[in-house]
Amino acid sequence: MSHLRYAVHAYAWTTSWSNETLHLIDRSKELGFDLIEIPLMEIKKIDPSEIKKRLAAVGLGVCTSTACSEANDLTSEDESIRQQGVKYLQNCVKATAAMGGTCLSGVIYSAIGRKIEGMPDKFYWERAANGLKSVAIVARDHGVTLGIEPINRYETFLVNTCEQGIRLMQMIDEPNIAIHLDAYHMNIEESDFYNPTKKAAPHLCHYHLSESHRGIPGTGTVDWESIYKALAEAKYKGVVGLESFSETSEAMRAATCIWRKLAPSSDILLQKGMAYLKNLEQKYYS
Repeated sequence: MSHLRYAVHAYAWTTSWSNETLHLIDRSKELGFDLIEIPLMEIKKIDPSEIKKRLAAVGLGVCTSTACSEANDLTSEDESIRQQGVKYLQNCVKATAAMGGTCLSGVIYSAIGRKIEGMPDKFYWERAANGLKSVAIVARDHGVTLGIEPINRYETFLVNTCEQGIRLMQMIDEPNIAIHLDAYHMNIEESDFYNPTKKAAPHLCHYHLSESHRGIPGTGTVDWESIYKALAEAKYKGVVGLESFSETSEAMRAATCIWRKLAPSSDILLQKGMAYLKNLEQKYYS
């Protein structure tokens, strides 16, 4: 019996979610996953009612994620853009709830890829916190938790580490704000894997189990033993997910800088990766 719930990011197969990709819900179930993670960057293409119907038909759970853009950046100097960011994230919350999900996470605090001059001062943090507080209040009414995902320095200037994620969570000060870790980004930014995982565990809503090169877990430099040791010691029993890419489109290659094939196929990557991770779970949770 598994203590963790395993999710697969739809990006394993597609860069654009719509009703034409509903079959990936069935595929996720067939591969043994408990949930599918659906990206909401193209919110207008999302049909929550059809997603909910398909999920119920195959018996699969769902979580969602997104990354803010320049058009909806909560840290923008332009108030109208910040307001648009709040509106966008509130719409993501409503879509998540409508499809039966209870967690929306990702780069929800600033535009992904944005670079600034100099070090980020308190105003960037305050803008992000104020915006997310407004989103969190709506999310609470819809039974949705918001997860802050620290990512690497090349993709954001604001939240790179677990400690920074917790700092922003505390500034927002709402009960439904949580942390979403990602081993790929941690491999760049953290000094180790055990301590950030243990520190985040009480606040954790999701954990991307991504290898250092985004290929098959266990074939790179991520210290998976330390991650599972920390999760087991903390008695974490929530969602963990594979966010790995093999069958990438040109858009995905540009976004993730993957220029070589990391596995024979996405299905093989996911099957081998999950088998490796479940063996670690059995070792540390037994």
